[in-house]
Amino acid sequence: MFEQIKEGLQRNKLKKFISLILSIALWFYVMGAQNPVIEDSYRVPITLRDSTPQDNAPFYEATTEARVVLSAPRSYFIDYNENDINAYIDVSDYTEGEYDVKVEANYPKGFELVNIFPETVHVKIEPVIERQMDLELIPSGAPGPGTLVTGIESPKNVTIVGTRSAAYTVSKVLGYVGIIGEDRDFDLNVPLSAVDENGREVKNIRVVPAAVDVTVKIEPSVKKNIPVVAKLTPPAGKELANVKVEPSTVEIEGTAYDVNNINSIGTVETKVPEGSNQFNGVLKLETVEHVTVYADEVFVTAEIKTPANNTQN
Repeated sequence: MFEQIKEGLQRNKLKKFISLILSIALWFYVMGAQNPVIEDSYRVPITLRDSTPQDNAPFYEATTEARVVLSAPRSYFIDYNENDINAYIDVSDYTEGEYDVKVEANYPKGFELVNIFPETVHVKIEPVIERQMDLELIPSGAPGPGTLVTGIESPKNVTIVGTRSAAYTVSKVLGYVGIIGEDRDFDLNVPLSAVDENGREVKNIRVVPAAVDVTVKIEPSVKKNIPVVAKLTPPAGKELANVKVEPSTVEIEGTAYDVNNINSIGTVETKVPEGSNQFNGVLKLETVEHVTVYADEVFVTAEIKTPANNTQN
């Protein structure tokens, strides 16, 4: 029986070999038809690989995206992690200047890169510098009734770190201190931001520290009415008579110490025009430090007369 099997295997060897080749080709054809190679595209952000030039920083449009086209057998697209597909640029070997840097891509094993767009990204590389900046804290809101803010204790300056062009765009560093309804001293951690001369936050800048601890000082407030003194200078050889101010008093508010040391408030110094016999006008009040004055201006009238001794002469 063994001899018969052996003889059967040895007959028609060429036909059997051709049949085997055709069977294998048919198998690959059928498998290829069921699992063909296909393409798909993905939109991914272009990130910066962890390779920054020494003492320099790259800048490119942060919203730049790449379209990555990959190919693979269809079955590969069923079971893969989309997070493994990303685009990046590597600027580790670049010095200060502007460059068109090639966009690279990472993708899962078994995939092939067909295309990536854009092929390059324009990158500007600048030195990183530090600047000392004054800190400006802005109170937001009002304290509780019958109280006022007498001071905000904080560091006087902070450091900004960033690209040279961005750092010199910074006009000031701001922090907003919320004081709504507070009626006693309190501490607060205030986040900081670097802004330009128009008050817009500057990108690519890091403030050090990013936030500061402040102490807000609050004291009881005192109000009182004080008289207004019209500061008018008459023309040469003339004098003032029947000076009237409306309103004659204004209300001020501040700490007991500040309010009790103020007994009157004057108008801004004003010269009466030559040849006038009467003065009628609205005058601004002087600025008084450390207190709130609940008026900005008053109406003043006065007669302009020749002194009696000049009349006699």
